[in-house]
Amino acid sequence: MKFMRVGGVLAIVLVATNVTAGAESHFDADAVRLNNRGVALMGQQFTEKAEQSFAESFERDPKLAQAATNDGIALLTLQKIDDAKKALRAALVLEPGSAQAWYNLGLAQHADNELDDALKSFQQAVKLDPRDVDSYYFEGVCYREMKQFDKAVEVLKQALAIQPLHASSEFALARALQATGDKEQAKEHFKLFQHMTSTKISAAIGLAYGEQGHYSTVTPVEEPQARQRAMIPVKLVAEVMVRAIPPMPQKRVTDGAPTSGAKSGVSTETGGACMLDVTGSGQMDLVLMENGPQAIRVVHRKSGGKFEDVDAAAAGLKAAGRAVACAVGDYDGDNLNDLAVALDDGVRLFRNLGNGKFEDVTAEAGLAARNKPTGITFVDYDHDGDLDLFLTGAPMKDGDTPNVLWRNNGNKTFTEWTADTGLGGTGKTASVILTDFNNDRAVDIAVTGNGAAPMLFVNPREGKYPQQALYESESLPATEGIAVLDYNKDGWMDIAVTHAGSPGLTLWRNVAGQQNVGRRFERVSLPLTGATRGWGVTAVDIDNDGWIDLAAIVETVAGPRVKVFRNKGDGSFEDVSSVLGLDAVKLTAPRGLIAADVDGGGAPDLIVTQENAPPVLLRNVGANKNHFVRLDLSGYADNKTAIGSKVEIFANGQWQKWELAGASGLATQAPPQLLIGLGEADHVDLLRILWPTGILQDEIDLPHTQVIAMKEADRRGSSCPVLFAWDGHKYKLVTDVIGAAVVGHWFTPTRRNIPNSGEWIKVDGDRLASVDGKLSLRFIEPMEEVNYIDQLKLVAVDHPEDVEVNPDERFLDDPPFASGRVVASKGARLPVGAWDGEGRDVLDVLSRSDHKFASGFTATPYDGFANTHYLTLDLGDVNVSKPLKLLMTGYVNYFSATSLYAAWQAGIKPISPYVEAQRPDGTWLTIPGDAGFPAGLERTIVVDLTGKLPEGTRKIRLVSNLEIYWDQVLIDNEPEAETHTTEVPLTLATERFRGYPTQIDGKSPGDLDYDYDRVSLTGPFQHQRGNYTHLGDVTALVKGVDDRYAIFGSGEEIATEFDTAKLPALPTHWRRDYFFYANGYVKDMDWWDAMPFTVAQLPFHKMSAYPYPATEKFPDDAGSIEYQLKMNDRFDSGEPVRSYRFDYKLMPSTPADDLTCGVASPAWPVSSAQAAHE
Repeated sequence: MKFMRVGGVLAIVLVATNVTAGAESHFDADAVRLNNRGVALMGQQFTEKAEQSFAESFERDPKLAQAATNDGIALLTLQKIDDAKKALRAALVLEPGSAQAWYNLGLAQHADNELDDALKSFQQAVKLDPRDVDSYYFEGVCYREMKQFDKAVEVLKQALAIQPLHASSEFALARALQATGDKEQAKEHFKLFQHMTSTKISAAIGLAYGEQGHYSTVTPVEEPQARQRAMIPVKLVAEVMVRAIPPMPQKRVTDGAPTSGAKSGVSTETGGACMLDVTGSGQMDLVLMENGPQAIRVVHRKSGGKFEDVDAAAAGLKAAGRAVACAVGDYDGDNLNDLAVALDDGVRLFRNLGNGKFEDVTAEAGLAARNKPTGITFVDYDHDGDLDLFLTGAPMKDGDTPNVLWRNNGNKTFTEWTADTGLGGTGKTASVILTDFNNDRAVDIAVTGNGAAPMLFVNPREGKYPQQALYESESLPATEGIAVLDYNKDGWMDIAVTHAGSPGLTLWRNVAGQQNVGRRFERVSLPLTGATRGWGVTAVDIDNDGWIDLAAIVETVAGPRVKVFRNKGDGSFEDVSSVLGLDAVKLTAPRGLIAADVDGGGAPDLIVTQENAPPVLLRNVGANKNHFVRLDLSGYADNKTAIGSKVEIFANGQWQKWELAGASGLATQAPPQLLIGLGEADHVDLLRILWPTGILQDEIDLPHTQVIAMKEADRRGSSCPVLFAWDGHKYKLVTDVIGAAVVGHWFTPTRRNIPNSGEWIKVDGDRLASVDGKLSLRFIEPMEEVNYIDQLKLVAVDHPEDVEVNPDERFLDDPPFASGRVVASKGARLPVGAWDGEGRDVLDVLSRSDHKFASGFTATPYDGFANTHYLTLDLGDVNVSKPLKLLMTGYVNYFSATSLYAAWQAGIKPISPYVEAQRPDGTWLTIPGDAGFPAGLERTIVVDLTGKLPEGTRKIRLVSNLEIYWDQVLIDNEPEAETHTTEVPLTLATERFRGYPTQIDGKSPGDLDYDYDRVSLTGPFQHQRGNYTHLGDVTALVKGVDDRYAIFGSGEEIATEFDTAKLPALPTHWRRDYFFYANGYVKDMDWWDAMPFTVAQLPFHKMSAYPYPATEKFPDDAGSIEYQLKMNDRFDSGEPVRSYRFDYKLMPSTPADDLTCGVASPAWPVSSAQAAHE
């Protein structure tokens, strides 16, 4: 089987060359198809449907043991342990020699804590397959859990002798050695485990389906009759799109020299082309690159199917010279695709004004000639949501580089950023394409040229790009065109290139590097002989059968030809050029090749551009007899053209992956759409999109429609953990917590944030009700962060009824941070007047806490940022010599690391709120120090102005450019009142999976509430790779600050109970509120955060920065190692089979829930039932 891991996706497909259960002619054909459909369904997290398919398969043919084994695996995934064991035993009756069935029976028995039986099953699996390291591993696990530590060490060493890079065996061996008292050896093996998992040399055994060893995944049964289906009748019919343009008079400039780049007065095609809706008609026009005084030509398809020239100059697309390539993308985020044109001596940028009009904005955008271009593409190289511009070519002069990167500043201007990224390259470069070839969610750049091999520039996220040659040992001519495709459906993008000599075209399969480190490419055989060179190349599903084919222009002794190589689905290709009728097509000097559905009929046509000759349309007749879908993507937080998006489609058991790459082939760009063949499938079961900024979006059971317009979901992946309190009826949101504790947050190119690890949160007494002497709070991660929680604490704060208490808390950029102490206010009052940044009277708005907010600013395109704005307060008569505090209730619509970076590019720096006091002459005096702001959702902060304002001050104002929404402002000018505090002991803290509570959006951006009882077990969030704390009791871990964290991730929570038995009685006319304290750290999955996709590095309180320097390390004393081995034994690859969509159900929870169990609900999100604590 093939396992596809793409942005957190694992899919399984049947490929004829893979090892499958042996095909037996006496198996019922329908049973085999049902089994294989179940395999495909499991690969796309339709576990219940898959189980039904396996059960039906076995019912139809009781001799099909593989169906029973697969059914057992599916039942195990659904946590139906007894049913799983029954199915697996049924399989073993038929095939007692099935190591896979014994292995999974062992997993089921282990999940039921039947250790003796599990041990025997794994031993049987080892006997049947002595090289299966996973079976040895689980045998060692059983011995360790049975406290037979010496035997565990022996078996686990056997496992590592078979596979030295088996991470889980290293971890289990470290635990067994620790138990025997050999702490030094335990430490060494634990370090080896950390190295293997952090470098991805090896993935540990996890809890999710597909991550418990290769035997734990379902297996297809080969269908010989379905291995190589014949192509449906398809023909490519040649049509000349437009006639050649007659010679034009040569224009001259004032010095008498020819117009830039004009070699003659004849306007001729150069081979470059792209597709864009120039006319505003809603369909794609062909934009051709030419040589002459009007170097841009636009060809429009009329409603009757004929083509006509459009007056490009009248549309504003004016350029003189030799245009060589063009790129399409929405660089300014106005939802209109713009056009960038590479001439052989520079670049032009045309902004789309709509209604068929464009404007040359090259100068105002800051673009200038930096190379002699040959290729061009838009790319969001830094994943900040706007499109940058990359050009290939030749150096302008000695010492220059052939490639140029223009960074989009986010304000309609560009800055050259080539040297800063190391993307300059060497020699002369030809074509460029974007692809995430190593599946790390960062778009890489592949470039062809006159070097020994095409060069892959590997995106480092920050800093200079390392380079990797596509191949090294091959002696091949220089490369020209380039295309990417996942031809073998393994989830990794393969690369095809054309050459300036024989063999004309090569295809390279993306495979794992040595010791599973990195990626490399192996050459794939193609049925191509006699080619003397190649030009354009494109990926295309020529017959819409759901397998991606390859088309290219090659030179042969018989002249230039378009060749189409059909993907046979078994890892090989067949040349179907003759069958398609291409032998009869006469071409002059073909160069570019574009795959596009020109007439909207659902069949992929080919457009051939030519030098000095009109383009030729190869109209596809017949492919639309198979089903298809055209996907039009539109970004929201991302670039609006969605360039760099990854798309997966699952339909009727078939899976395929595409990337929206921008430029492709040779100096060409296809429409910014995807035409995807579905074969016989009449609907799409699952559409998954990984948008460039990392947002995953799933859509299921899409109706059969030929066009799907998909807009990126409006959501953030990062927030911070949120707190719920039991009020006697249900759990209700208090607020989010430790938002200022995020680590590795990008702030400037030379600085990351300083995390504040602790925060106190007020919980009103009437919102926290005692049940049987216990107070219940739930601390949950509703998005996709990893949380490192060191301490959870609750303090009762008793005070007179007419006193309000708040913790001294607020978000501050730098230490010293707020104290968190109790601030007790008596007689706090409203200001006399209040005005927002637009001068509006907002006193009434600020007079009560009711989620009606004063803002008075204009949000910018950068999350969390606004124009510089003010909140002006008339304090009235205050005594500045007495205590003076502002009690400010509100929330911040948080900036992200990506928005900080994007704003920095545009020259915008965050301005944390500070206070200015008005002088008698009306001018304003800045009061030293930050005022701070609420660290997340609504809460009250304390701004202490004691002794800071000049005598006689009446008006002050808060200045900021952050999106801060104020609900209420009170002034406290009195000494603090008396309070009594008592710690409420923590009696139980349980880490468990809960799911995703329903998010309820308020009227103002970022004003959120959650419904704890309405939960989805799945959601559009990913998990960081690494070791999490095991599910269950973590009370000991969160009682003190000691760098021994309870680590939990997306959809998980810590459920807590605090004992009220020793709380004192309240005095008369006093009441009780509570302060909840959390200490720990949070790490986002934001592209610009440090190490965003791994649990490691573990933060610690004495670190000087995050990531910390090599001179510092997380504590590795014996106690710390024992903590990590004993408690953090739940590995998540970050790439398991999961659903990435919400599916809400009512799942009420009460403090009476059994907190000793590992999960709050009977179903994990498509994860295994195993609680394999290794």
